[in-house]
Amino acid sequence: MNLNVPLAIGIGGFCGALARAGVSAGMTRWLGETQSHFGTLAVNLLGCFAIGVLAALAAKNPGFSPTMQNFLMTGLLGSLTTFSTFAVDSLKLAQAGRPGAALMNVLLNLTVGLILVWLGTLAAGGLAPVEPAS
Repeated sequence: MNLNVPLAIGIGGFCGALARAGVSAGMTRWLGETQSHFGTLAVNLLGCFAIGVLAALAAKNPGFSPTMQNFLMTGLLGSLTTFSTFAVDSLKLAQAGRPGAALMNVLLNLTVGLILVWLGTLAAGGLAPVEPAS
């Protein structure tokens, strides 16, 4: 493995983690502590759209280097989005006697997230067709 790839992932991860902390803190300040799960939802949905765009661009552009793909997709978006925080947010909502909010959090993250990945690929011109192996 090229040494640039792990370095790119690390730098991207650092940037993504800081961005996630900033978005989460901003959403909590805006909506209040009891609505802090919306920060996780925001970064997950933003990340879904962004990875859809990047996946489509990478599939269509052979010049999109593996180092850049790893920086953006594995590092930046991998740290920006978070499945584990989404899971604990959902559990906390359920334990706080808010099962409807917990279910809505699950449905929004999964359903809207998948839709945004698809919309991201459409926004970037769609994924390039996969060539069959010869």
